[in-house]
Amino acid sequence: MTESLASRPGRPGWSRAVVPAAVTIVAVVLCAAAAASSDVAGSLEVLVHVRWSVLAVGVALEVISIAAFAAMFRQLLKVGRVRPRRSEMLVAVYVANAMSVSVPLAGPGLAAAYLFRRFTRSGAGTAGAGWTLLAGGVISTTAWAIILAVGGLASGHTAVLAITIPVLALVVAVAAAIAVAARHRPVRQVVENFLTQVLTQGARLSRWPATDPKLTLRAWGQQFSALRLPTSDWGLALGDSLLNWFTDAAVLTVAIIAVGARVPWHVLLLVYAAGVGAQGLSLTPGGFAITEGAISLALVASGMDGRQAVAAAVLYRLISFWFNAALGWLILLFLQARRPAAQSAPEPVLEPSAESAPQTMPLTAPHEHQLVLLHGQPGSAADWDAVLARLPAHLHAVAKDRPGYGASQRNATGFTGNAQVVIDDLDERGVEAAVLVAHSWAGGAALLAARLAPHRVKAVVLLAGVGPSSVSIADWLLAAPVIGSLAARVMWAWTPWIARVRLAWLIDRKGRPLDPGEHLSLQVWGEKHTGAEPRWRAFLTEQRALLSELAELESALPSIGVPVLLLADPADQIVPIMTAQRLASELPDARMRLISDAGHHLPRRAPGAVAEAIAGFVATLDETAVSDSGDLVAAPDQMNSRTTRSACTSGLTPRLPLPYKSAVRVRYPRQCPSLRGVPPRCLRLSGEPRLPQPGGSIPRALR
Repeated sequence: MTESLASRPGRPGWSRAVVPAAVTIVAVVLCAAAAASSDVAGSLEVLVHVRWSVLAVGVALEVISIAAFAAMFRQLLKVGRVRPRRSEMLVAVYVANAMSVSVPLAGPGLAAAYLFRRFTRSGAGTAGAGWTLLAGGVISTTAWAIILAVGGLASGHTAVLAITIPVLALVVAVAAAIAVAARHRPVRQVVENFLTQVLTQGARLSRWPATDPKLTLRAWGQQFSALRLPTSDWGLALGDSLLNWFTDAAVLTVAIIAVGARVPWHVLLLVYAAGVGAQGLSLTPGGFAITEGAISLALVASGMDGRQAVAAAVLYRLISFWFNAALGWLILLFLQARRPAAQSAPEPVLEPSAESAPQTMPLTAPHEHQLVLLHGQPGSAADWDAVLARLPAHLHAVAKDRPGYGASQRNATGFTGNAQVVIDDLDERGVEAAVLVAHSWAGGAALLAARLAPHRVKAVVLLAGVGPSSVSIADWLLAAPVIGSLAARVMWAWTPWIARVRLAWLIDRKGRPLDPGEHLSLQVWGEKHTGAEPRWRAFLTEQRALLSELAELESALPSIGVPVLLLADPADQIVPIMTAQRLASELPDARMRLISDAGHHLPRRAPGAVAEAIAGFVATLDETAVSDSGDLVAAPDQMNSRTTRSACTSGLTPRLPLPYKSAVRVRYPRQCPSLRGVPPRCLRLSGEPRLPQPGGSIPRALR
């Protein structure tokens, strides 16, 4: 068995990077606290005599800052011919800002997901919403670089200018390259190749387990170039972003004036940049304590009295952080309270297949099959409860917690390790062969199991399974040295207990247990864990395996010959529909069915459609009719150069699918000397149909 790089215990490159970084961060925080501790008591006196009337101006400036940020997104949404009301956009931005500054590390991601959902509901569509968020990030970064450059020019320090001006030049050059690449495909290909080399070399030097980023960059480039905005609208959006930054910096100015200190105009923007940079670390909610310490130290370095510096930093944060966060969460609670009681929406259904045709009645009772259900990342066996309740009786399904999750006492591992666990479980239960049904991350394990032991895997069903083009920038960050470890630790330290509190409140409010598809994220994150290792470590191990083993999985796709059914939602934002399309084109025997309006978690949100698809797919494996004389009924219209069918043998007669329309009779010999001693497994009929004549030999060889 190939050992997963992500599963090797005690990788020195990672552990040696995390410990010094953590020690450095702690040391910086302690130094900042020690430097400011002597001035804390004095700052309280300053706050008692603060000019509170001046702070009203600061609150107004902060509202203008958030409104400018909302106006930027409103301007960009023009690309999708969407023009939401200013009040709606302002409410969405306030709520997203509260999420971003309140949740450590994962806050910006949650905010982006919330804005994406609001943009799509306003009519922008998935392409328009994704483009707006991507363009907003480019514009906001460019505006921030301009702020830094202006601050460097105002300071007059040569050393500062030597840093800020090149940063501005770099950001402007990148923004210009993106703009040109969006309009000209040859330039886009050059940029993709350059960034691919940079990211690949950087990953190699930092021991960052990563797959080829070219496909991800190409998807981003196609998304960014798919929609275009007039130059004038780009200029207005950039102006809104600059107004957002400058008015927030003006709040710091008001806070300094309110404590009676002299404003250090020449370094004001640099002081502001120090605070924003500290907050961007997201090690604590909103950068609490770290941001205040950074601003205080920067103000003291500019010549301000320590007591006034601490007081000014506290007042600025009171407006820019606490006021905005409280207002955003209050708005969200108000919206939740006003939202009408959710009516039971119809469960997503399986869309008709383009290749569907009327089927004949089965000649015999359906064959019994063993199914193994593999949950995603994170998840548990409970994800399959609703599907298990809907499967027909002849399908015997087993759902167990994968290594690292739920009650499993195994440590988390990569795709290959999970595949071996599946095969070992079949051995323990005495199951000769089974159909593997896998969701999301586990799809990689199911495909590798089919490659490692094709005689043990009858078929594979993938529900939003990972594959080509499924790795995003977020996946890279969550697997990165230091950042990935911190993100995993913080997410699993905060999110589960918050989710459980929220779930308890919802259950009490509704007076009943929640359905599997209700408040799905809360149920997944709130699952109790009794496994052998912490869930953050299991999540991190699988995240790194996703990047380090995905290239191997992609190269193995053409050699995976078992039938594969792909289930996907075209609007899935976790694993894009492009991944299912590429799997369908690269796997020899794959077909795809769509389930709309279900999202990524198909087992919980569309259990009926999933059960129907599984039952129908497994039935195609059984639709054979073998006569006592060895005659075989086969449909010639199903045996073509694109489709590769599985012909299973029990040692005498291979089986081919029962026809949907017309059929021909094919006679195979009763004796197969060449197959004696070979375990029962699948024969492959590939290429153009070559039906043997009566008395002919078995077509093709075992593979």
